[in-house]
Amino acid sequence: MVRRCTRFTSVVVFLVGCAALVSVINVRELSVTLKTKLRVAKLSFGAASGLNNEKRTCDPRSRNERNGRNCNDKPPNVIRGLTYKSRGNVSLELCQAVPDLLVGRLIINFVAALKSPPPPALQDVSPGGTWSPKNCVATQRIAIIIPFRDRQKHLDILAYYLVPVLKRQEVAFRIFVVEQYGNKTFNKGRLMNIGFTEARKYDEFDCFIFHDVDLIPEDDRNMYTCSENPRHMSPAVDKFKYKLPYKGLVGGVLSFRSNHFTKVNGYSNLFWGWGGEDDEMYHRLTASKITLLRTPFETGRYKMIKHGRKGGTSPFRWKLLKTLKKRLKKDGLNTLEYKLVETRLEKLYTRILADVGDPANDSDRLSALLA
Repeated sequence: MVRRCTRFTSVVVFLVGCAALVSVINVRELSVTLKTKLRVAKLSFGAASGLNNEKRTCDPRSRNERNGRNCNDKPPNVIRGLTYKSRGNVSLELCQAVPDLLVGRLIINFVAALKSPPPPALQDVSPGGTWSPKNCVATQRIAIIIPFRDRQKHLDILAYYLVPVLKRQEVAFRIFVVEQYGNKTFNKGRLMNIGFTEARKYDEFDCFIFHDVDLIPEDDRNMYTCSENPRHMSPAVDKFKYKLPYKGLVGGVLSFRSNHFTKVNGYSNLFWGWGGEDDEMYHRLTASKITLLRTPFETGRYKMIKHGRKGGTSPFRWKLLKTLKKRLKKDGLNTLEYKLVETRLEKLYTRILADVGDPANDSDRLSALLA
């Protein structure tokens, strides 16, 4: 009888000890979560977006969109639900908004990039072009969407320089190369809509960055993250002498949160050929009353890889731009049609091969919309 009582007592003590241990762990996790949110809340708008001097494009006083000296945006509420990672019993800290690893202005050499062996920074990228920091928790999960066809050398150069930048910025990222299948007229807007749609099947990304394959970042202080509003990240391109050619330019590199991209109904699907879809995006933002931000010219610098244009300009470009308000809810994400041909997980990116259709099939629809 005494032995049974002793065993029973031992079991009770063991269970009580386990319960106490679980309570301690739960309290510790709650403490870590609260500390994380407090740290995020303390970030200023510039630090949270990676821009110490991020600017709006609309300053009623200066009206000077060409030099990037416009009004500051208001600090947003940056407390967000974060996926908190743990390694054993040791919880990870939140990554710095502006990491110490950044080096600033970069030296870009296209020839050297093609001839040099892959840098060490490319070695630990997982198949499909995914990577996340090992020593801290990234503040945002980024999807890089690159519309593509017939420019493999350009893609190799972009990956050579972009991946190390993203890693130094300590963002969790996945790169999607959305390639148009076949040899029909190129439709960049439709490819970007496809990239957004397909990327959301892989993860709940906080930020989508639409990136031309021929633009190489020259400064790693231009953070590849999303602000509270869409941000034109490439206002200063060497081809244009690092000046903004015109107010409505948002092409090149543009970041979006999913709610804003959905609100503007994505890009138009009807711009076949070169040009138009990016200019219309500026008007989609304006019509949706969404303020556009621009990275300061000092850090928003890019080098463009020289290339010839294949195919002509969009034949309906100017007519489409004039009928945006009529088409906004009838042309975009909600009318997107495509066939997924193949998806390949390559070393530095997820390649999505898609059939975007035939421009001839849009002729009747275009006639109705433009009538």
